[in-house]
This record gives sequence, structure tokens and C-alpha cells, in this order.
Amino acid sequence: MTTSVLFLCPHSAAKSVASATFLRDRAARRGIAVDVTNAGTHPDEIVLPIVRERLEADGLDVLSVPHVVTAEELDAADIVVNIGCDHDDLPTSKSLVEWSIPNFSDDPAVAFAAIEHHVDAMVDALAQR
Repeated sequence: MTTSVLFLCPHSAAKSVASATFLRDRAARRGIAVDVTNAGTHPDEIVLPIVRERLEADGLDVLSVPHVVTAEELDAADIVVNIGCDHDDLPTSKSLVEWSIPNFSDDPAVAFAAIEHHVDAMVDALAQR
């Protein structure tokens, strides 16, 4: 069974991109079927360069393009992870998983480490399904 995961962050350009990219990679390595997307409530035009550079340096493909989340995406997801979006901006009453991730502008290494920690825990939980 494939689990659909949607990551949300306001700009759809950093935290949700890194989360989606890490989840795709780590789930694939463990043979876990996931369909992963990301979106935002007020998206930027491009993925934050520091995020793209780090992920590509790790040999990971950045498949994300920042875009506004739709009600259809929210409804289709089995798991919706909210990373800092205002709930009033989300067209859903669906239950959300809340992650707190430091800003990349404050310390990119800390932000990446926090995302990887959350993703690793999610992969472990998905493996138990």
C-alpha cells in the first residue's frame, strides 16, 4: 500500500522541499511505498538555493517546484505535515501533523538536522504500517 504524504511550509521553497526530498530517498532505501509532494500557502518562485545545493550535493534529485497548496492535494494526502503554515490559510479541516523546524536563515545545519530527525522518525513509523 502506498502512503501519500504532503509537506506544507509557507513558501514551499525550503523546509517542505527538504522534507519531501529526504522522505522520498529514505523511504525508497527501505522499500517503503510513498507518494510525496510539497506545497505552500504563499510560495516563492524558486527553491531556496542553499537547500537545492545541499540536497544535490547529497546526490538527491530536487523534484519540487514551489506552488500554492490546493484543497485537492490536502484531501488526497494520507498524511499532511504542516511546517509553519497558518491554519487559517489552509483549505481543509483535516488533521495535520505539526513539525517545528528552525529557519534556514538562522542556521542551515540545524534546520537540516531537525528535518532529517523528523523524516527518520516518519520512515520508522511508516515501516511499522
